[in-house]
Amino acid sequence: MGYMDVSNDIRVENADGVMLKLCLNVEIYFRNAWRTDVREAVLAVFNEYREYFGQEFNWTTNPNTGRWKSLKKTPYPYPGEWLLDVPQDEEWEFVFHGGEKKTDASDIDFVSLGGGKARTIEDHPLSNQRSLSYLYCHFPIDFFIDRDEKLPDIFKRWCSLLNAEQAYAGFGLAISHGYETRVDPLVYQLGQRFPGLNVGKGTTHSLYLLSSIKSPAWLTAICQPYVNQLGGEAALQEALPDGWVSPYDGGVIIQAGPKPLLGDREQGLDVAPYRQAAQALRPIRSTKHGGIAKGRVDGQTVFHTQEFREWLSRFDGEPEVSHD
Repeated sequence: MGYMDVSNDIRVENADGVMLKLCLNVEIYFRNAWRTDVREAVLAVFNEYREYFGQEFNWTTNPNTGRWKSLKKTPYPYPGEWLLDVPQDEEWEFVFHGGEKKTDASDIDFVSLGGGKARTIEDHPLSNQRSLSYLYCHFPIDFFIDRDEKLPDIFKRWCSLLNAEQAYAGFGLAISHGYETRVDPLVYQLGQRFPGLNVGKGTTHSLYLLSSIKSPAWLTAICQPYVNQLGGEAALQEALPDGWVSPYDGGVIIQAGPKPLLGDREQGLDVAPYRQAAQALRPIRSTKHGGIAKGRVDGQTVFHTQEFREWLSRFDGEPEVSHD
């Protein structure tokens, strides 16, 4: 088996464009986004991503109005030209993606949102902050197959740069910019079928994950205060297989096996390594998340509070199927 093996081409397109597609995703939660050094770290991550995909960026947003701007027509300022000048007490956000339409889901997509100084407490990373700042980005699922540097290398570097409080990487879903509510029922269905999908929404996680984490992905980073709650790095090393736990500048990364897994309940494929990681992380995992869906669509089930809490606990208990 190769570095990654994906038998399912998950992509949904209709007359309005690409609604959803499978990708590799990275999501990193951090704090102190008002500080110059943290903003410089965000720019360093973005500029590295831009080196990979900048020629394929088609859309961005005006940092003041949020309105979409086409990069296919005229040049537009990149974050390096304005981010460091945003006043410390103001929130900032930027989006770049490679969809043909501004609303298209794209596996080339970078989003970051940072809170102003008044929205955070500087002292302890698990203190009563109002919200976390975050960035997430996508990679095509075949991007790393022929590259010497793999996703775990990039993930560790970025987590160190941002002093990540928590972070995740693995298989995820690129979602339409603009038709999110319409896609919510499908996200729920896919999340039920493929337990290895990293499902989420930065805007809600930044509010609900102030003192706890999600369920693990293939790669899961946790900051040192979380590590301490689990008994320290040595305790994690003892609880998990050799080679799974490695340090970054700020905490540890848990890599649940040699490659990301989707699993598939319809085909009897479990994600046993993720279950093992989830057990080790159970004391710090969220049990009070408020959900990620905005509303119901035609009465269909979506990830409201109870549904999402059940999804977060999907790795607990006995596996429903055997791991292949």
